Amino acid sequence: MDSGRKTRVIVGALLGLLFVGIVALGSIFRTVVFTVAAVIAVYEMSNMIYKKTEKNIFAAPAYIFAALCFPVASFPAALAARMSAATAIMLLGALCLMLIAAERVFNKLRTTEESIYSAFMLIYPMSLFGMLALIMPADGLVSPKNVGLLLVFICPLMGDMLAYYIGSSMGKRKLCPEISPHKTVEGSYGSFLGGLLGGFVCFLLQFIWGLRLPILPMLLVGIICGGVGQIGDLFASVIKRWAGAKDYGNIFPGHGGVIDRLDSVLMCAPVVLCYVWLSMLG
Repeated sequence: MDSGRKTRVIVGALLGLLFVGIVALGSIFRTVVFTVAAVIAVYEMSNMIYKKTEKNIFAAPAYIFAALCFPVASFPAALAARMSAATAIMLLGALCLMLIAAERVFNKLRTTEESIYSAFMLIYPMSLFGMLALIMPADGLVSPKNVGLLLVFICPLMGDMLAYYIGSSMGKRKLCPEISPHKTVEGSYGSFLGGLLGGFVCFLLQFIWGLRLPILPMLLVGIICGGVGQIGDLFASVIKRWAGAKDYGNIFPGHGGVIDRLDSVLMCAPVVLCYVWLSMLG
């Protein structure tokens, strides 16, 4: 195994252990970890835009959203009774967009294009981080959110792993050479298979909490995440190629930055959130 692949495997294993810690140590730890990750993701995205435009954009609303979306999703029960976390996060996002619009109106030095860049930076990845925040389960409360937290990480990450190993060992046909020259059709099949296996693993792990959710919806979510995760990965690659960058950052050796590592997870968040809400409805 070459050194680059060995580093990738080691870092991947450490990230897996971090995920176990996030699940085991409770909502406060999860809130801190994902708030830091969201803020770093905004920083990485603003750097991408700066590489292309060589102009600083108005990033303050996005940083506000990043810092508050997970704490808002962890509202105490008394406050949540009056304002749901979903409503609060959507309201926060709308207020941030209003700040960007006001900044464009009153700052004559900034063009409409630059304001659109600012809005785009907020919408992606912050809207996806907001959805990820809504999946987070509360301490002491067993619900489909517990399974959702597993699905949103395990399915795309297993899809990434199988896509990488099947693609590197058996891949011959290029998937999207103009976007990501190393991705193959065979690796894409591996991603679907990894997502399916991830759904099965989550079905088994739910018994830890005494849940009895049916297997077929989880397998379907896993397969969908295997495809949607690839879209998230390729879309993140489109932005990198647009900016002329190799990675969003270097916080994870061999894996790049936060967005490099979570691009597929973030894109799967809306799918898993829909599954969680439908499961909670009955």
